[in-house]
Amino acid sequence: MSILSQLKKEQIFTSSEMEVVNYIVSHPRAAVKATIRELAELTYSSPSTIGRVCKKVGVDGFTELKIKLATELDRLVVESGAVDVSIPVGPEDKIEDFPKIFFNLHYQALSDAYHTVDIKEVKAVADVLYQADSVFVLGSQQSLILAMDFMCKSAKLGFPFFNPLMNNGFNNNLYRKKNCKKMAALLISQYADSRRVSRWIKELKSMKSQICLITANPDSPNISRVHHAVVIDSEEAVTGKIGNFASRTALSYVLDILYMILFMKDYEDNLTYMKRWNEERERPEW
Repeated sequence: MSILSQLKKEQIFTSSEMEVVNYIVSHPRAAVKATIRELAELTYSSPSTIGRVCKKVGVDGFTELKIKLATELDRLVVESGAVDVSIPVGPEDKIEDFPKIFFNLHYQALSDAYHTVDIKEVKAVADVLYQADSVFVLGSQQSLILAMDFMCKSAKLGFPFFNPLMNNGFNNNLYRKKNCKKMAALLISQYADSRRVSRWIKELKSMKSQICLITANPDSPNISRVHHAVVIDSEEAVTGKIGNFASRTALSYVLDILYMILFMKDYEDNLTYMKRWNEERERPEW
């Protein structure tokens, strides 16, 4: 969640802390340029009060708060205002404004994902998938579309990726592959809190599978149940939203990074194969 969004949660701050919070929200650029003592003077508070505000929004100190706040402000310069990712358009918006609104929405989602993605965890997921003899790539509803797209790209690299809907027909049951020593699974789920995801994790654990999760829900109870989790907070509401715009963009971004890490593991071989495949595809059949 962005710093500005957290600062707007008035219920977590005391009255003295709210003096600091109100100033930062109303004058964010001035706050970025100020020292902690200057901000204390401007808000009639103290450095220790500012330090408590920083801790409540999840940063180690005022310096880190300013860095994150500056990043958000740079984003807003391009956007000319943040977009509500859950309800990006209102009754007063014109259709002619939609291209700008959705450009800003996706830019905002990418910016948030870029600044929050844990690349070490993505690399750990790539290592698990690369070393496995068999990998289930699982998703449901809109996440299933992302899973299929990832599988289609990865198929060109020769990885043993499977999805029950594609390989077994009309069910989502998981079956262990014969003579498979290292099983792994990649679960792609926006919320990762459904019964289906919980059932998958239970079944995969019984198979001794390494389980990796990519989700846009930092509050998912299943994050602690898997071996590796890449978590992106898209700030979309669970209910009352128009569509999964921001989360789809954020999850696609992570999956593209994961795909390229896998590609890099055999870069020259993959590049040679791609060129040969494209040349053969362009040749006339006659």
